[in-house]
Amino acid sequence: MSPSALTRLSPCVVTPIVDIPTTRWAQLLAKDETKQLSGAFKYRGIRHRMASVLPGSSLVTASTGNHGGGLALAARDLGCTLHVFAPSSTPMAKQERIGRHGAQLHLVDGSYDDCAADAMSFGARHGLEYIHSFDDPQIIRGHQTLFSEIDMVMPVPEVVFVPIGGGGLVSAAIAAWGEQRTRIVGVEHASAPAMAESLRAGRPVILPPLSGPAEGLLVRQVGHHPFAACAAYGLTVETVGDGEIENAIRLLHRVAGIRAEYAGAAAIAAALRHVAPEERALCIVSGGNIDSSRWQRCLEDP
Repeated sequence: MSPSALTRLSPCVVTPIVDIPTTRWAQLLAKDETKQLSGAFKYRGIRHRMASVLPGSSLVTASTGNHGGGLALAARDLGCTLHVFAPSSTPMAKQERIGRHGAQLHLVDGSYDDCAADAMSFGARHGLEYIHSFDDPQIIRGHQTLFSEIDMVMPVPEVVFVPIGGGGLVSAAIAAWGEQRTRIVGVEHASAPAMAESLRAGRPVILPPLSGPAEGLLVRQVGHHPFAACAAYGLTVETVGDGEIENAIRLLHRVAGIRAEYAGAAAIAAALRHVAPEERALCIVSGGNIDSSRWQRCLEDP
């Protein structure tokens, strides 16, 4: 890790832990990563990964939006050029954040996996360093700061619900808390259970093409490092649908003023299925980069 690079990178925000009123749990808490730099937890791993990148480097990545936005911020801090390949369906809020920090956005008619293939091909042709959004041990180590922040202010809860896209965040949860007295539950979208299907098959599987408003969860294949961590831990995975997520978005806004994107509210949606009045649960609200039009439709459509 380069000390000079690290000093140039914007520091992570210590995000709040918010009490969500409910009778279903002894206490339901939300770690509000919508308040993180770039509006999502992704910046944590990015900052750790970018500390080993030489200032002025030329980089390329693939993203459903939040990783690209966080990486664009870090690349700007280090004077790096960055190309981000993202699905054409990426919300404008995420596209604008990527462009605001000076990255070159390439929109692809396809899924995240199509973007990753295009980004790696482009990087190979132009000699660019590829920064993976989740299948990178340094990214995963950086995400562990989320859990160390919680350790500083409260005991480990009995249950933690963690959303899964490619699996980087849940891998960090396992690395931080996997040997403690807590149950880590991964949460996927019902139409994209890539981790659940991979654990069932004993190897990473590839799902059919996906689309929908929970773009951060719609990854067709989880990373090899996250899969290995989840398989070794014996991770329990639950799935939620758009209707449950929308209910969770409305609840977070009503009781806590949190503006969560669909993937960001998935952990709350899963927790609300349970009744465990003797246990404390913590949910990772992973991001809040949602288009205003979709946000308003969600709030107006109970």
